[in-house]
Amino acid sequence: MMNIRLTSIGLILTSLIYYNSAQHAICNSLEGYDTKFLVNAVQWRVTTDYQCLGHLAANCTYFISFCQKAPNCFNEYSACQNSSASTNVTVLGAVSTSVFYENEPGQKGFYALFPKGPMQNVSNTTTCEPSLKLKFNCNREAHWFAPIGDDTANAPQPTDIDVDDNCLTVMTFDFPGACAHGEEPEKGMSGGAIFLLIVFCTLVTYFIVGIGYNGLVKHQSGINLIPNAEFWVGLPLHAITGCRTILGFCSGSSKPSQATYESV
Repeated sequence: MMNIRLTSIGLILTSLIYYNSAQHAICNSLEGYDTKFLVNAVQWRVTTDYQCLGHLAANCTYFISFCQKAPNCFNEYSACQNSSASTNVTVLGAVSTSVFYENEPGQKGFYALFPKGPMQNVSNTTTCEPSLKLKFNCNREAHWFAPIGDDTANAPQPTDIDVDDNCLTVMTFDFPGACAHGEEPEKGMSGGAIFLLIVFCTLVTYFIVGIGYNGLVKHQSGINLIPNAEFWVGLPLHAITGCRTILGFCSGSSKPSQATYESV
């Protein structure tokens, strides 16, 4: 009885190991980026309203599988498209175990480039070997969901699609796994910071020009070199008075209090 139980446990563990290995195809990885998540799905489905190879104005459904065969691509290729303007499936990429590449130095993110598909008619006037390139930009707010099992995963809408004259389809996606070491891409200055910078530069220019004018044209010296010196000298006192007024108004004692005396 004990041997039967051990044998059953061994078979279950073997099945789990086989299932997990089947879910993770052999594929190259990039240090600092999460490419394994993309490989987890048997295939990804991308639906767009335009930019379908051979039929740029037609709706298009793409099926993409990383480093493995996509079931909807004849179970032989990694990437293909199905246009609403055509009954034929167009192959966009062959199977390869090395599809992920880092961007140029200094640029965060990565891309996937699939080997060219076979020579085929992509339209009534065009015959070529199509290829597919997917760009992944850092965005931790983008939502990607890979189902467990053999179900097709739905990818979010690409932020950009381009089809060139060489039958290369380039799609750009926001992807949290494209953030190197979990970092967000560097952002520019905020609106408040830009406003403060403008105010600071304006004040510096004001003082430099005013001091130069007072010294060279009006021949002033000392504190009189400062433009509108009386205002700037009295500014701290005005600020203190204003703060006291506001505090007094908030505490309900903005009116002057009348003195009271005890009778002797």
